[in-house]
Amino acid sequence: MYKTTWCPTLKPTGNLGTEGVTHRLIYRHSLSSFTVVGLGCTQQSGYLAEYRIDVTKLEPLVAKPHSPDNRCLARECKDLKLDRVYIGSCTGGKTEDFIAAARVLLASGDKVKVPTFIVPATQKVWMDLYTLPVPGSGGKTCSQIFEQAGCDLPRSPTCGACVGGPLDTYARMNEPQVCLSTTNRNFPGRMGHKEGQIYLASPYTAADSALTGFVTDPREFLH
Repeated sequence: MYKTTWCPTLKPTGNLGTEGVTHRLIYRHSLSSFTVVGLGCTQQSGYLAEYRIDVTKLEPLVAKPHSPDNRCLARECKDLKLDRVYIGSCTGGKTEDFIAAARVLLASGDKVKVPTFIVPATQKVWMDLYTLPVPGSGGKTCSQIFEQAGCDLPRSPTCGACVGGPLDTYARMNEPQVCLSTTNRNFPGRMGHKEGQIYLASPYTAADSALTGFVTDPREFLH
């Protein structure tokens, strides 16, 4: 299944093609009638350049403050001590994201060493966290695994600390802390305090880092 993507930070703007599964999903959740026009590629399409990437050689990345472009390898940040971990948002708060994090926590069997906040992207995702069994868990749901690991229980879907917000916003950084987050932006003040340090990472990296209290390459657990 291809996912259409909005690429506001790319220059130039990019998109990914869509197909039948995506179209059916859009129609099923739409409140009005419309026609989906896909922006795809054909055999006759021309390209400025073509790249072939061996994904087996890719390594987990982390985006350091204060830009998503300020990337480095997760293993290069292994000495960075964290104050908190935030798993959620529209980009890092999907059902599959939480299942990935839950499987890491379940396999470890340990408690998280820093406050870990769980914020689902939608009401459907929130329901999944309390109802869908995690594969290989013996029937446990994500919420059960998160609670067992010492995470904050999943809250109702919201933008939460991803957009900062008022002082009483759930999981907002009200102090100059260091946070590893699955959100999509890490500009100064983005999650609250303007001196907060926000590192962006995948749900796998976030879950592993929550267990150690430091930025951790998830392959240390996955292998």
